[in-house]
Amino acid sequence: MTISLRHRLWQRVSLLIGVAFLIIGLTTLYFIDSLNKSAAEKNLALRHQVAEQAFNNYLARAEGEINFIGQRLSFSQYEEGRELDLLFSHHEVLFFGGLDFFYIEWGNGERSMDPRARLFTEVDLDSVLQKGLINRWVFFVTQDDSILLMYKKKMISEERDNIGFLYGFISLNDNLTLASELLESTPVNGVRIYGNGPNNILLEEYETGIDLSKQSLVSRLPLKFPIQADLELEIIQENTPFSTTLINAIPLLVAIGGVLLCFHFLLVYLIDQLVFSPLRVIVRSSEEYFSPFSELQPIQLQNSQYRALIEAKDHRFKLLTESIHSAIIFCSEVTEVEIINAEAKVLFPESEKARTVFDFMPISCHRAIKEALKGGVGITFELTIANLGRIYKWQAYSFKNESSYRGLLLVGRNMTQETSLLWQLEQLQPLASSAQRQVDTKALLSEFSYLSSLPQHITTQQFQGWISLLISTLDDISQAETKVSYTPLGEVLCEESARVMSLMGVEANRALLDCSLIDGEAVIEVDASFRSLMRVLFMMVMSNDMAERRLTIRFKQNELELIATHDMTSRPLFFWMIKMLMDHLGGEQKTLRNNALKLNFLTQKIETEAELVTLSPGRVVAWVANDYPNSNAIKSSLIRLGLKVEEYVSVDSFFTQFNTVVKFDAVLIGCDKGVDVQSEMTGALRLKYNRVTLPILWLNSIPLEEVDPHVFTLHGCPFDYNLHQSLVKAFELEGIDPIRSTDKGRSWIMVGGSRVAKAIWYTELNHYGLSAQWLTDLSNYRAVLAYHADAVVVLLEPQSSVFLKTIHSKFPEIQFFSLQSWPEMPDNVVLFEMKKPYSGGQIRLFTQGVMQQS
Repeated sequence: MTISLRHRLWQRVSLLIGVAFLIIGLTTLYFIDSLNKSAAEKNLALRHQVAEQAFNNYLARAEGEINFIGQRLSFSQYEEGRELDLLFSHHEVLFFGGLDFFYIEWGNGERSMDPRARLFTEVDLDSVLQKGLINRWVFFVTQDDSILLMYKKKMISEERDNIGFLYGFISLNDNLTLASELLESTPVNGVRIYGNGPNNILLEEYETGIDLSKQSLVSRLPLKFPIQADLELEIIQENTPFSTTLINAIPLLVAIGGVLLCFHFLLVYLIDQLVFSPLRVIVRSSEEYFSPFSELQPIQLQNSQYRALIEAKDHRFKLLTESIHSAIIFCSEVTEVEIINAEAKVLFPESEKARTVFDFMPISCHRAIKEALKGGVGITFELTIANLGRIYKWQAYSFKNESSYRGLLLVGRNMTQETSLLWQLEQLQPLASSAQRQVDTKALLSEFSYLSSLPQHITTQQFQGWISLLISTLDDISQAETKVSYTPLGEVLCEESARVMSLMGVEANRALLDCSLIDGEAVIEVDASFRSLMRVLFMMVMSNDMAERRLTIRFKQNELELIATHDMTSRPLFFWMIKMLMDHLGGEQKTLRNNALKLNFLTQKIETEAELVTLSPGRVVAWVANDYPNSNAIKSSLIRLGLKVEEYVSVDSFFTQFNTVVKFDAVLIGCDKGVDVQSEMTGALRLKYNRVTLPILWLNSIPLEEVDPHVFTLHGCPFDYNLHQSLVKAFELEGIDPIRSTDKGRSWIMVGGSRVAKAIWYTELNHYGLSAQWLTDLSNYRAVLAYHADAVVVLLEPQSSVFLKTIHSKFPEIQFFSLQSWPEMPDNVVLFEMKKPYSGGQIRLFTQGVMQQS
């Protein structure tokens, strides 16, 4: 993964400019908002003074109205008791002034009350007059919660005599006139007048359409005027939202962003010219160019040192290829010749004109070269150069080249002299190598003596199979060279265990094979010696009369470990065969405390492109054990494969309990001696689901001679690998759903009939959603009727009366219908005569009648 310095610089500078723009923008918005708030607070204080002045003006206007009333009462001529008429004749003053009502206390004790007083309070005003102060406003609250301001004035006649007192009242309860004047005097959104106490609101008014629930500006100060009370005036102004400040500041922010953007491009341009341009010059310059910049000189010097080092190594490598007396050819991933030394050029003079190695290499070498290009390990081949009289042994190696592709190295060593000497040595000692592989006669005689003393119940097949296995193993030991293949370990175990089972006639579960799925999937190098070793171990374990017959195979890093339990201490032939095979494989053997044989030898897992097919989690399988021995081993293996196992002891328990499961992805049917149980259960499931191919796996302890081609079976001893391989194939089929079987009421079984008749009946039965099982005759009725004891059996052809009576006695609920009569037809067969060819109308009439009876 490469990183562009220019791109990273662009990102970092862009991030830096963005952060700077964000900080400057936020700072600008903060100062603008702070200035706006400061100006708003100063403006609000000025508005508070204006509102207070408006309140004072209102009180002054009310005082003027009181003075007017007092003058009219002091200097006007009117009859006694008609003073109110005199005053209300000046209604333009009384009704449009600031005074709400008045009260007159005459010197002779008489009282005159403004009739408007009862609009504001029901309290007797005589009880509050003593609170009044001459020429001062007094604040008080009556018993009926009326909030009043009272002004007291002394009335003087023309003779300067005191004729009484005049009281003027202003109500603060819902005083819209006062509130409107306060709001109109200055552009505010709300006004309040507080009495004694923090929340004692005397007067409150707001502009309509204004929401003051959000944050707003408030100014609350004491009122300064001649009044005997501690009153405070509060004005409320809607605060300017931050969004308005932001919108107003957008032009300024755009200007700041433009300046920073220009600075960004300028900075990037300068860095490119001052930093990256010298770097580009170094890249494009020749070796003689030396950069004047001190920061770049170490880089240039280091590159020169690396170049010199590479040239020196290349020179040493060329000297090495010419001095080892071997032919060396380096090829690219497409087999183009990259390096070829002098000795290889002598062998292949046409290589200078060739494009690929295949153009001058003989065709016999092409396959080995292709395997090496695919990643093969240990690829060797010999090549005889006839015109030079030389024999070369070539080794092919694959490697990763500088482009991370798979290259090829061919190393040819001159084996002419060694081959000649080996041939001469074989001529001098022709029997030396073969003598080592000759069988130990004492061990062979001991084995024959043991076989001759076996009891009489040993069958001929077992004896012949045993001899055949011994001969094949001895033949493999005698072979000097064998073919090598790359095969999964599990496949070898399956093949060899199946071979031993087939020839010896032993049960499949005679030996307990312990090999994990991961080890079984490992691809290893397999030759005849390895197969013979597996064969011998299976023979030892399967012929063991001990309670435990186990063969354990597992990998320990690069070692393959095999542990076999046996009772062949007195049979030296097997130990001689194992010794010969282990000498060829290069391993070691050891006897454990429990007399088990432990073998270890080095082997390497071959990496292949094929991936292990894993079983998806959540799969459900049914394990019907029947009489299969050691059924717990099968269940444990299925659980190790990550499957959910539903175990049933017999076929009957399966059919009576399997409806509790939603779906089976596969059904495993075990069997030891009752082979018919497997075929009967398979036939019943096919009839139930109207399918021939079902995910059914047969597990037999004794290999079957004839196997149903539509079921899956195990090859060899059962263990994790072959169970996994068989289940992978079975899971490709549609599972068995107990709830969604094709059964709809009673099962229908059609017996006999021609192809044309079956086609007509099949079409008509499908119209009613019926699926039938088609039988040629009733000879195998047990397998079909065992799980369909109430089926409808339609006889398209006459059947044996003996069969029909026997079936009726065993399955009395089965209904037989015949479409034609015959002489010995039993009484339990209902005749529904039809003429051939069958018509759709006749079949529908018959089907409806049978379904109504059911």
